[in-house]
Amino acid sequence: MGRRGRRNKNREPIEVTITHLEPKGAAGVDGEGKSWRVRGAPLGSVVAARPGRKQTARLLEVVQPAEEQATPVCSVYGMCGGCQLQDTPIEAQRQAKQAMVERLVGHESHAIRGADAAYGYRNKLELSFGVRRYLPEADKDADSHGDWVGFHPPGWFSKIVPIDECPLATDGINRVVGAISAAVPGPAWDNQSHTGHWRHVVIRQGNGLVVNLVTHPDVDPQAVASVGDRLAAVDGVEGVIWTVTDRVSDVAQGETRAILHGASTVNIDMVDVKMTLPHDAFFQVNTPGAAILFETISEALGVSEGATLLDLYCGVGAIGLVLGRQFDRVIGIELLESAIDVARSNAVSNGVEGEWYAGPVEAVLPTLDIEGPRHIIVDPPRAGLHPKAAKFLANMSGEVLVYVACSPSSLSRDREILESGGWRLEKLWTVDLFPQTPHVEAVARFIR
Repeated sequence: MGRRGRRNKNREPIEVTITHLEPKGAAGVDGEGKSWRVRGAPLGSVVAARPGRKQTARLLEVVQPAEEQATPVCSVYGMCGGCQLQDTPIEAQRQAKQAMVERLVGHESHAIRGADAAYGYRNKLELSFGVRRYLPEADKDADSHGDWVGFHPPGWFSKIVPIDECPLATDGINRVVGAISAAVPGPAWDNQSHTGHWRHVVIRQGNGLVVNLVTHPDVDPQAVASVGDRLAAVDGVEGVIWTVTDRVSDVAQGETRAILHGASTVNIDMVDVKMTLPHDAFFQVNTPGAAILFETISEALGVSEGATLLDLYCGVGAIGLVLGRQFDRVIGIELLESAIDVARSNAVSNGVEGEWYAGPVEAVLPTLDIEGPRHIIVDPPRAGLHPKAAKFLANMSGEVLVYVACSPSSLSRDREILESGGWRLEKLWTVDLFPQTPHVEAVARFIR
């Protein structure tokens, strides 16, 4: 690996004309017509880049700016592993995302939709603690050791890009980030030697803020209580949780040791539904964008009088709860029992009649007795439908099947399976839930 790294470092730079967006970032072609993906390159620009593996290249400099460029607002843009498109205007980002979805799915899309805010939209932020600060080339001789909190740079899970705010996050979340970064607790976790105590902090924004401190079990409880007191004093914080884990993997999950302050749940209002979620439950990170996504799904479903709504891969049931009153019956299926428990609880509190089942979609769906017209929603993980589920759905009767995809490539693959059983992709929408990143949601309407 070391020899390969030196060989890549010594390869001659190339010029790449950045022409389009791919799921992992900006891409284009060199003078010989060879395709390259160049992380962080402005759309429409010409850049100098150093070739790497698998047709990727590392951005060195912008040789020719795009006709329209934006000024990045983040002080660590290009260093952390998050944003890639801050130097591209939001409308150009969205046009590129729509074109990417149309190219990968092979179908024309309605004009892309999205909330107005290009920044300040994230309702969840996960920061990592570490003992090695990532040093840019200009500061490569500085001391990198210490206790740091922030994001990982691309490809460097052993290093930290320290931050005291994130422009993508809500103001409330940034108040917590500022409080934790002003006095970083230690010793921070060293994911090479697997020593240290402080591992992650996860901040959720609902109607209020909930903060989860993730540490090694051997941490001093008084130190955790002190940090918890400091964060509980931040304006808008309604709960502080302490989670412990001794896993080697760099994942912000573990066992709840204590609720240090307030509540452990997150309350979110979505359209006319009020949801109470566990602090670690999945929900879209862009609340205004999620409302637009749900409106788009409703449009794709169409008229639903007297029908049953099948909400597959339903998670905590948000889609079925928001749209459920349009249907006579709602049936949700999700792998995780804990998520189904949340869906059932929120259904009762919101007066939504329905049934929710825990288990694999491909195992539960064939056992259900469903009479009358049915409208189907599938919202699978990034990998797409399980092959058995896709095959069963391909041959299942129904008026409409709406596929919600965070991966247009998975939608393209599953489209072929569904259409082999008689479904036809009729309409396609794109919704931008993730400004400044290449990620985008697609909503596809299939009919028989």
